[in-house]
Amino acid sequence: GMSGGGWSTIESDPGVFTRLARDIGIRGAQVEEIVTMEDDEFLSMAPVYGLIFLFKWTQEMAQSHRASANCVENSNLYFAKQVIQNACGTQALLNIMMNVDGIQLGDELSSFKSFTADFPAELKGESMSNSELIRTMHNSFARPEPFEMTDRKAGKDDDVYHFTAYMPFGGSLWELDGLQEGPILLGACDDPSNWWKQVRPILNERIEKYSQNEIRFNLLAVCRNKRDHALSLIAKHRADCEIISAALLSHGVQPEEEDDAMTEDVPDCDEDPVDCSGKTQQQLQDALSSSRAVLREAKEVVREEDDKNARFDKENARRKHNFIPFIIQLLQGLASVGKLAGLREAAEARAKEKAATASAK
Repeated sequence: GMSGGGWSTIESDPGVFTRLARDIGIRGAQVEEIVTMEDDEFLSMAPVYGLIFLFKWTQEMAQSHRASANCVENSNLYFAKQVIQNACGTQALLNIMMNVDGIQLGDELSSFKSFTADFPAELKGESMSNSELIRTMHNSFARPEPFEMTDRKAGKDDDVYHFTAYMPFGGSLWELDGLQEGPILLGACDDPSNWWKQVRPILNERIEKYSQNEIRFNLLAVCRNKRDHALSLIAKHRADCEIISAALLSHGVQPEEEDDAMTEDVPDCDEDPVDCSGKTQQQLQDALSSSRAVLREAKEVVREEDDKNARFDKENARRKHNFIPFIIQLLQGLASVGKLAGLREAAEARAKEKAATASAK
C-alpha cells in the first residue's frame, strides 16, 4: 500500500468532520458528538444514519488484533479497507455516507463511488487514498506541524486512533471496521428507526472494557443535516402559506401579514403542494398558523446552525494557524533583551504560590 503519501493527521472533531463532508461536496449530513447515549439524545438527532466509535489504539491491540469470522460479502454495501493510518476517520465517515439514501454525495464523489463500486475492499481503500479531492479536503484541516517532520512514522508514544462505524443497511446491522477484510454482519435490524438501541449494548461493552484500561474513546453520530433539513421545510411551508392564503382570500378573508424575512439559499420545493380543496375557513386558518409555526421554528434552527458555523470558522482559523514561529520569535526577542530569566523566575514563584494556597485549602 501507500506509505501515507501526504495525508496529515486531523482532529477527530464533529465540526471538522461536518465541514470536511461539505467540502467534499456531500449534502444532507452532519456529525455530532454523542455524550450520554440516552434515548432522548439520539432522538434529538434523528434520523441517525450511522455511529462512529473511535478509541485510542494501543500496541497491545495491534498485536492481538484478530480477523473477524463474521465478515460478509455484500455487493450493495460500500466498504473500503483502511490503507492509510492518518485517514481512518475520514474513511469511516465515507464508509457510512456512501451507504445512506438520505445523503447527496455530490457529482465527484458519486462518480468515484460508481467507478470503484465493484473493486475489492482493499482496492477501494487504495482508490480513496489516491483521490485528490478527498486528500486535499482532508489535509485542509490538518494542524500545522510546528516543525515539519518528513514522513514521520507514528512512534510508540503517539496517539493513534482507530475508528469503527456502525450502521443499518438493507434490513441488517453492520460494523464497518477498516482493519477487517469486509463488513461485519451483526444480525437483523429489528427496528430501523431506532436501530441504535440494538448497537448500544455492543458499544457499552466496548466502553466498559476501555474505561477499565483507561483508554480514551469518543462516539460520533452521522445524522441528517439540521440546516439543510430546515431549509427544505422553509421551502415547503413558504409555498404552502401562499396557497392557503390564496384559498382564504377566495373565502373573502384577508390573512394577517407575517414577516417572512430570510430570502437566502432556500431550495426549490420539490414536494407536493398542500391541498386546500373542500376545507372550511377555520381549517384553512388552522393550517396557515401551523405552517407559519413550522416556518418560525425552521428559521430559528437555521440561525442557530449559522451561529454554530461562525464559531466553528473562528476555531478552525485558530486550528489551522501555526502559532509556534510567533512564540519562538517572541521568546528569542525576550531572551535578547535579557527578560527571559526574569519572566521564568516570576512564573516559578507564581506556581509555588498557587501550590501553597491549594494545599492550604
